Amino acid sequence: MITAIRTIVLHAWAVVGLGLAALFGVAHAVEAGTVNASSQGVTATLRAPTHSPRVDVGWPIHFTVSRGGAPARASVAYEYLLGTQVVAHRSHYTFTGRFSDMFEWPAAAVGYPLTFRAVIVSEGVTLDLDYPVQVVR
Repeated sequence: MITAIRTIVLHAWAVVGLGLAALFGVAHAVEAGTVNASSQGVTATLRAPTHSPRVDVGWPIHFTVSRGGAPARASVAYEYLLGTQVVAHRSHYTFTGRFSDMFEWPAAAVGYPLTFRAVIVSEGVTLDLDYPVQVVR
């Protein structure tokens, strides 16, 4: 019963998120593992292998940022959300065009429906790439 309710809630969350993305032009999922966003000619993509990363196992993420199809200078900072509340800020990197990172999720994150947010800033444009995760053991 709990799993069915969680599935319904997560599905509703996804539908609301996609509806807001269409309305406001914010990030949206293209396929499992990929999130795109664009504004004012800047396009950003986040790719990750799973929405269920494992504790203490490397979770690789990849970013691409472009303007008009050409690599763009950008920065990325990570935020972690529980519901709509940012509960942590981590890391800040600058790059041109492509960037990859790998990190391990802590045991304290197990069981919570979290959102990993990559805040991309490029040429004065800020894009939030939101990627839902549920960390498992």
